[in-house]
Amino acid sequence: MLGLRTDLPLDRDAAAKFLPWILGFMVYLAALAVGSAMAVDRLAAHWQSGLTGNLTVEVPFTDDVSVTERSEVLDKVIDLLSATPGVAGTTLLDDREIARLLEPWLGPEAGELDIPLPAMIAVTLRDDAVLDQTQLQRDLAAVQPGARVDAHADWIADALAFLRGLKLLALLLTGLVLGATALTIVFVTRTGLSIHRSVIEIVHLIGAPDAYIAGQFQAQSLRLGLVGGLVGTLLAAATLAGADHLLRVAGPMAQMAEAEGGTGLALDLRLLPWQWGVLALLPVATALIAMVTARWTVLRSLARFI
Repeated sequence: MLGLRTDLPLDRDAAAKFLPWILGFMVYLAALAVGSAMAVDRLAAHWQSGLTGNLTVEVPFTDDVSVTERSEVLDKVIDLLSATPGVAGTTLLDDREIARLLEPWLGPEAGELDIPLPAMIAVTLRDDAVLDQTQLQRDLAAVQPGARVDAHADWIADALAFLRGLKLLALLLTGLVLGATALTIVFVTRTGLSIHRSVIEIVHLIGAPDAYIAGQFQAQSLRLGLVGGLVGTLLAAATLAGADHLLRVAGPMAQMAEAEGGTGLALDLRLLPWQWGVLALLPVATALIAMVTARWTVLRSLARFI
């Protein structure tokens, strides 16, 4: 198989028969962890670029405010925002857009609530803007009491810290999986050495060096590592693609992102082509780890009992 030939009857070992399945499961976990770490890193960058430099201004109104008074207040607020240094543009969201933003949490009846919805103004800042939010808050309160500035950067920092924690956890899990993979190879290799000890001693007597015997085990580990790695990586790729599809289609964040025109907190976990390439290297990395571990285990064991 795969053009890697072994002269010792290693494929008959019971432990070796289960090794591809064990390695496949290990690689599946590692690929999920690596893929999740890369997706979370890309998601964090997307959130930061999409929300940094943006504000939302909420302007509350009571039921007794007429349409004319409401329009006059909003015009004053927009004029104030437009005259504020660092503001690049403002967009007044209509009631239908606000209802669409609330729909993921309040359901399709979000626009039919008995309570008055505040007016919401999306504010875009210039890249080099240094905005005095405290002063802006005071100016808004002077125009309309209760108006407040919602700075996305104030709370997105917590979300980014959470995502960084998830990334660190995924990397730690990857390290644990790779360590468990190496230990599994050590166990299977030592089991093979014990099973074929008499054969190895005979081969040794006729002049075979330790490197030759180690080459037999490392060829087997390389082959089984490639098989298990391919299976585990393919299953992990299918899992990641399916999870991304479900999150983008069914998640409330996806609906809100669609309502906002595809910006903001979109749960886009799709991997870039180079990130898929990193996942494609996992079978090769697994096979190399298995090969090196098997060779080291055999050489060290032979030095002890032969």
